[in-house]
Amino acid sequence: METNYPRQLSKDLLFDWLCRLGDQYQTSFVVTDPDQPNNPLVYVNDAFLRLSGYSREEVLGENCRFLQGPETLVSSVYSIQNQLEDGNPVHTELLNYRKDGTPFWNELVIQPLRDEKDKLLYHIGLQMDVTNRKQTEALFVVQQEIYQGIEKGYALNVLLQKVCDVAESFFQQHTKSSILLLDSDDRLIVAAARSLPESYNQIIHGTKIGSNVGSCGTAAYTKETVIVTDIETDPLWADYKELALSNNLRACWSIPIVTQDQKVVGTIATYFTKPNKPRDVDLEFIERLAPLISLAVKYSDHQEEVLRLAYMDSDTGIPNRHYFINELKDLMNENEPGFVAIIEPSEFAHIGDVYGRAAADDLIKQMCQRIQRVCRRSDDVIARFASPALILASLIPPYEIDRYTSRIMGIANDPFLIGEEEVFITLKIGVIPFQGNLINSEELIRSADTAMSDAKKRPGNVLSFFTVDQDEEAKRELSIINHLSHALQKDEFSVHVQPKVDLHTGEIFSFEALARWSSKELGEVPPDVFIPAAENSGKIRAIEKIVLTKVLKWLQRRKQHGKRLMPVAINISTDHFFHPYFVADLRQAMQSFGIPTKYIRIEITESIGLVDFEMAKNIFEQLKLAGFESSVDDFGMGFSSLSYLQQLPVSEIKIDRSFISKIENDGTLAIVRTIVQLANNLGMQSIAEGIETVEQLTILRTIGCKRGQGFYFYKPMAVEDIDAILDKQEK
Repeated sequence: METNYPRQLSKDLLFDWLCRLGDQYQTSFVVTDPDQPNNPLVYVNDAFLRLSGYSREEVLGENCRFLQGPETLVSSVYSIQNQLEDGNPVHTELLNYRKDGTPFWNELVIQPLRDEKDKLLYHIGLQMDVTNRKQTEALFVVQQEIYQGIEKGYALNVLLQKVCDVAESFFQQHTKSSILLLDSDDRLIVAAARSLPESYNQIIHGTKIGSNVGSCGTAAYTKETVIVTDIETDPLWADYKELALSNNLRACWSIPIVTQDQKVVGTIATYFTKPNKPRDVDLEFIERLAPLISLAVKYSDHQEEVLRLAYMDSDTGIPNRHYFINELKDLMNENEPGFVAIIEPSEFAHIGDVYGRAAADDLIKQMCQRIQRVCRRSDDVIARFASPALILASLIPPYEIDRYTSRIMGIANDPFLIGEEEVFITLKIGVIPFQGNLINSEELIRSADTAMSDAKKRPGNVLSFFTVDQDEEAKRELSIINHLSHALQKDEFSVHVQPKVDLHTGEIFSFEALARWSSKELGEVPPDVFIPAAENSGKIRAIEKIVLTKVLKWLQRRKQHGKRLMPVAINISTDHFFHPYFVADLRQAMQSFGIPTKYIRIEITESIGLVDFEMAKNIFEQLKLAGFESSVDDFGMGFSSLSYLQQLPVSEIKIDRSFISKIENDGTLAIVRTIVQLANNLGMQSIAEGIETVEQLTILRTIGCKRGQGFYFYKPMAVEDIDAILDKQEK
């Protein structure tokens, strides 16, 4: 860290300087003294006190560890300690806790300060609450899971429990969430409440709503949010007070789930073990979950109970082996690298013998909850494999498996609560990597089980990998990356374009440009192979600039020959989009070829908002100001569809081909119809991707989708072939 203090400044004078500096900071700023035992805090500014909830007298002289809590990853703490011991600065994110027990995600920067003789004088620390960003990321994950679950017809309570799990993870320890739905008789039906005692759920299940029926019954009845900060004294809980207090439930906030036509379909409730008043940010977070619940409820089928029995473990509420196998097959069909892991606590049988079967089941449930907190990838699948074990599948590059499984192993660093006692466990984990569906799902599971058996032969926490030969796949990936550099030098990339058409007339109105790679050594390399490799190796921007240049040359030739020009969409990656010179380079290219900006459309996937929404919004505004139109590609599979789309100045929504391929399914059709209506309401065009049959075309016309593209009309083709088609149409 660059500082302006004199190199000969004494430690005391440096401390005074740091205090004055910290007083000016609007963000949290602290100073610790490594010369004192336990490296205590010797200065904190007011922003730190506001962030933590402590007084200055409570924190000065203490080590920053007092901010840690039950779900703070011990491995992350050790990593910070090791970096500081090595004299390195630290930049990390850590789950911390305020004085009142409320968790918050802390973006932490620690910088050592040294004198001219390299003696360590102080550590300064900057802290920023990034919980809101973490909440947004969690909402993105659960939204994607709900979309996928709807498409696959999963049980409604499986999808709703995902929402409860997310809600609980951002409040104090022992916070419990529930989602209750209304039946046709206006009775509350427990749909997801895994953390609440089953005896409590059984009594609440079937309760008639009314004006004084606890938090949820009242919220559903009045269609208004009901905040009960103290159940013991609130009249709304008069008839249910003893039930709640006997289960250590002391406060309950309930938000009604209301559809667009103002129909209440249920409530989402958050319970606390102490009286608790919400902050505005708390209510805002829970309210952002309500549309996800409404979506899941709207498109669930009428066989929920059958699916629940088929896909859920009745003892824990965790998805079971059948659910896992179905999900694993879908993951494998993605043709991406990943792994399967079986996770078993050595103490399961002993805990069952001492505390009973229910206690052992509760251990599995707690393990599942911790794993879900540390493994937040959108495609992770976790289930109960057998009585003593969980099974996890994730799509992840091979080089990240060690780090990821180490995070899973880290859940055993802290004790589990069994009954009234804290119990430490040891974990045995068997892992098998995979690539696509080269090995069938049953073989993968058997291999992971074999690795688990090997792990059990050794004491302590053990991670055992099943031995497989991955050399060929690794060499192939490296070969692709190496050939990419040569391909760029030898101009091996070409451009194909696919027409977009009017669905009623078949008339072409614009195009999408697509990169193609014909390698002299590798032959024709598919885009789904070279594009990920280009993104991982940092070469995607160069490829996209080649595509843009070739498209502009094509448009320039047509212009010079007096032929008609049509807009062409260029796919832009996240890295390219956020490049500081992206818009400037784009404008310069248009000027160089003499092509008006209206003939180039920028296509971006909707997950762009997850990276940095405010910056993305600013770039979109710059594009619009420069005369470029923008399009959201693969709509329905990502981030913006339920939250930020309306804030972006885009003119076109492209409905993902995965929806079009299954549009004959009632649930999928409902989603597509909603997207088309959403586009119309926002003043945007909706374009259906991947139209391949006359049946798909007919359905799209019926629901009001006016534009599309796909093999039914035209395949991607060279610009020379497009010239011939356009010339023929103009005659």
